[in-house]
Amino acid sequence: MVTNQYPTPLLKKQADPWIYKHTDGYYHFTASAPEFDRIDLRRAKTIEGLREADPVTIWEKHESGPMSELIWAPELHYVKGKWYVYFAAAPTKDPHPEHNTFQHRMYVLENEHVNPLEGDWEEKGQVKTEWESFSLDATVFEHEGRLYYVWAHQY
Repeated sequence: MVTNQYPTPLLKKQADPWIYKHTDGYYHFTASAPEFDRIDLRRAKTIEGLREADPVTIWEKHESGPMSELIWAPELHYVKGKWYVYFAAAPTKDPHPEHNTFQHRMYVLENEHVNPLEGDWEEKGQVKTEWESFSLDATVFEHEGRLYYVWAHQY
């Protein structure tokens, strides 16, 4: 049995960490930026290498509007030949006046470049579901040929 020992923490001040190993052998890391204002990616041949890899900012929050505050929990996925980052964003830091929750909704970015640290990331907008309520921590996976999108929300 092989056991790897990784430094703890791998990266400091990185809430909601996400590591994805692509078919090309590279590991990709993203997390909530300490300022909650952008999405950064790192790429390395090893998990340990992510610690020294330079972060590349692929997206920054808007000045105002629904994607202007508290950028949380980005996840990087490779689906059908394209890169996607799912993340939560809010229009304000204030809780919803009725529900007393943050006002996050899920959004998605898309990139067709081979290396997700390169090329242009396009905003695809809010992921619309049957519920217009606090949501975050989205992920996608394929099972038996079907693509699934799951997330946490409060309604």
